[in-house]
Formats: sequence, structure tokens, C-alpha cells
Amino acid sequence: MRNRLVLALFAFLALLTLAPPARAQVPAPKVTITGLFDQVTSAGRNFYDGNYSRDNDREWYARTRFRPDFEFSVGRTKAVLGIELDLMYGQGGSNDGGFPGNSSGQVCGFVGGCKFGTGGGLDINTDVAGLFEIKWIYTEFDLTGKDSLLPFIPVLTVARAGGQPFATLANYKVAYANGDFAGLSTITTFTPEIKLDLAYVIVEDQLAGGNRAPTGAPTRTNRGEDYAFILSPEFTPVKGLDLKPLFSWFHADGATSASSRRNAINRRTVGPNGVTCSSAATCSGMNSAAALGAAPAGAANLAGDAANHENRYTVGIDSRWRVGAFGLDPTIYYQWGNHDSQAFRTNGSVGRVNGDLAAWLVDVIASYQLGPLLLEARAIYSTGNKARDNLSRGIRYFEPLDEDGSYNTGWGAILVGSGIDYFNGGGGPSVGMATNVGYDRYGRAGLGFRATYNFTPALALYGIASPTWTAEKVDTDTTVVIAPQQTFTNRNVVDDQSSVKGDSRYLGTELDLGLTWRFAPNTAFDLQGAYVFAGSGLDTAEVLNGVHTHRSANDAYLVEARIRLAF
Repeated sequence: MRNRLVLALFAFLALLTLAPPARAQVPAPKVTITGLFDQVTSAGRNFYDGNYSRDNDREWYARTRFRPDFEFSVGRTKAVLGIELDLMYGQGGSNDGGFPGNSSGQVCGFVGGCKFGTGGGLDINTDVAGLFEIKWIYTEFDLTGKDSLLPFIPVLTVARAGGQPFATLANYKVAYANGDFAGLSTITTFTPEIKLDLAYVIVEDQLAGGNRAPTGAPTRTNRGEDYAFILSPEFTPVKGLDLKPLFSWFHADGATSASSRRNAINRRTVGPNGVTCSSAATCSGMNSAAALGAAPAGAANLAGDAANHENRYTVGIDSRWRVGAFGLDPTIYYQWGNHDSQAFRTNGSVGRVNGDLAAWLVDVIASYQLGPLLLEARAIYSTGNKARDNLSRGIRYFEPLDEDGSYNTGWGAILVGSGIDYFNGGGGPSVGMATNVGYDRYGRAGLGFRATYNFTPALALYGIASPTWTAEKVDTDTTVVIAPQQTFTNRNVVDDQSSVKGDSRYLGTELDLGLTWRFAPNTAFDLQGAYVFAGSGLDTAEVLNGVHTHRSANDAYLVEARIRLAF
């Protein structure tokens, strides 16, 4: 009897091995490659260094960009590797940017040796190592829902871990968080009309032992723990209307990324080695080591002292509304919090000063489609600080988490944003308007008008007009230190007449004319010309032969062209 039972059991198990598995067959791995090739050339004058009073900066250059994304997927799980290569035509510095010849720590040998944003120069024979940039390197997987890591939670949540794009985690239009970050994000879909986006953004990290000062050293060497949380639900209450509220908390110890904190010059902040701010060489910005050092003599640590903290909170809403040919995209954010810095107190002593944060950003786009003609208008307002304000006590300008130099892109090419050649315009020439929304400490008030006419689906012509002001008057008894090929510039002190009063709000008006011609499958030719009529808010001052001298701003221009292959 026992032998029969054993035989029956073995027969049953043999049948189970022959039966097809109950779960679905494992899908085959798949690799997908998408991306673009850009060949860009541009020529311009008098905007590259952000100082419009000095008009001898000019160039005509060309470059290439290769930006592929490799997606490795098995079913719904996938990993993405994004690569970016940027090379200028010709050698611009003391070397071509490759290895082992370049041991300077700067691409092409020195700062400004390569066109800003590029990682090398294609010189004779073009054997260039260049700078191999990793843009994205993340894994995407189902965190909750069927066949997920946590299958007992019924709703679907898709998670990403690693270096990834912000995409629409925080906003629809570029307003608070754009570009890329390292960390974890999740998108939970409750219904097709209700979603929840969460993100944990690691800005800077502290390794074990970094918070202890080495023997004999004046300060610690760690960068602290800098991070941000983003919580942003999405609602579609009716067809055509999307609402995206936002709450974000940003925390920084000591100095942090220049994308997340503007390095605005402040006269009462401690200068290098503890000196008083009296000229550009003796002044410090709000994101400098001196402003965030443990003591005036302890400014050797480029990250400052992690014991100085900032906690910044941003709340608001981004939205999209489409009704027939009409579109409206309003965005409004309010920001508050507090920050520490090393500053001179009213009694002349130096020490930690705690200041408050309070700022607004309002950004509205309206559009109307009239057959082949698209009409658009944009209004931007962000609060700012007055020329005499002590930034160590209070900041009133809006601080995004990361704009990646792309705020207001497509609405100008020099002063108000970046255009076809996205390595021109942007943060440096606009003193932070493309990277940090406002113009230096003074905030922003701007209008944009854009008309696009589509002659055919392949050919479009557009024109843009963008008058721009600041929320508070610019102190034109300051200067912009000349430093071409820089992402971030600022207004700086020249003498005792600086930081006394504001003089002008008008920055100027930019006019743009361009076309897009899709002359072959996945291939487009873009051409754009831009001219800035400089306003008095771009004026500067210098000390020449011991005399405080006012310099009027000059106009600027740019012509750019691009061939783009998308695949």
C-alpha cells in the first residue's frame, strides 16, 4: 500500500512538471535607443559676460551635441542610461580637453578655454577624449500594484531610483524644478484623473567622518546634508483642466549648489578672510564659503560650515486649461523659511545671523490658435530685495530648486531666456534670470509676446517681443565682474557709492525672429536672430583713476542656426 502511494505521488509530481506554468511567460529583454544629434553655430556681441557696458566681447563659434538615451527593459521594469557629449569645433584653450594632456582640472586647460557647456574641442585629427557626461542612470519599477514590490497595496505606483529627470514631478512648465537629480521618485495613480507625485532629492551628501575637523584644521570639511522633498498631486476635475499643487521643503547645510541658491553679493556679509566688503575683490555672495564659514579665518573650506543651515518651503499651484483654441497656463508659488550666514552685526562684531525668507513667483501664459497662426502672451513677476537691504537679515527674491538654465526658454535668446543655441543666453548673460528666475537680488517683472505662423506642417516662422523690468530698482552704481563663459554672474560692489539706492527697473527689450523647417524625416533646420535694446537697469559703474565712473549699457545681438536629427 505504501509503495503504491509513493508511486502515485511521484506520478503526480511528474504531471506538475509537465503542466505549463500558471504565471505569464517572462517577457524578452529589449533595448531601445532614442536621442538627438545637434550641429549648432552662432555669432553675437556684447552679452557673453553679463556686462552690457563693455561691448568688446564677441564670438562666432560652432559645436556638436550627441544626446542618446539607452533603455533596457524587461516587461514593465526598465533601466535608462542617458549620455551627453558636447564638443566645440576647433581648439579653444591650451589643449583640446582630452587626456592625459589636460591635468589642469578645467576642460581645455583653463576657465574659458572651451565654450561654456562643452567638454572639449575638435582640433586637427579630432582625436579628442572630451567630457563623457552621465545625465540619467536610473531604474524604473512598479512599487505597488499587481506584480510589484509591494503587491498587497492595490493602487499602481511607479518608482524611479538613481539619476533621473525632474520632468513633471513638481510642475508642468519650468518654474520650480527642472533638469536632473539623484534620489527616489514615485508616481501613484489612484484614478486616471488623480495622481500623486513624490520625490526625495539628494543635493549634497555627507560621508562618515566628514563632520569631524581634522587635527589642527580650523573647520570641518564636509558639505553637509542638502536635500529636498517634493509632494505634488495632480488633478483633472474636467476635461481640458489640469491642476498641480506643490509643497516642497529644501534643506541645506553650509554652501550648496548654485542652481539652488543664488550667490547674490551682500555688503554686510563677511568677505574673504573676514574683511569688510568695500570692492568686488573683498565682497562675498550668499552662497560663498566666507558667508557660510565657521569663522572669518575658517573660510578655507569651500563648502563653508555645515552648522549654518537653510530651511526653505515652497507652496503653490501650477495649472493648464484648454478650451477649444484658447489656452491658459497660470502658476503661482509662495516661498518662506529661514537661513544662517556669517555677517557684520550692527555693533561691528562678526557672527552667525539668522534671516527670514519670503518671496512670490507669478507666471501666466495665455494662447489662442487662429488656424495656422498661434498667438501667445506671457507675464512674469517675482519679488526682490532693494539695493540697501541686508540679505543676511531677509531675502525677498524667489529661489527655485533647479531650473537647469531653462527658465523662460523659447521666449528669447539673450536676456530673457535661451533659444536655439542653449549655450548662449541663460544664466550668465541675464545675471541669473534663466537659472534663478530673477535679475540678481532685484526680482523680475516681464512681458512676452510670441506669434508663430505655420505655412505648412514642415515650415513655421515666429517673432517674439519681450520687454523686461525688475521688481525693485537696480543699483547701477555696481558692476558685473567680467567673466565670459560663466553660468552664474552677479552685480558687485565697486566703492562706497554701491548698495546705497536703486536707480532703474528697466532692463531692456529683446526682439527675436526665427524659423523652423522640418525638411526631412526627423530632421529640422532652425534659424534665429535676436537683438536686445539695452535699458538703463543694465548700466554699471567702475572706479577709473580713483574716480567713480558711470557706464551706459550697449545693445547686444545674436544670430544662431542648428541642424537637429532626432531618433
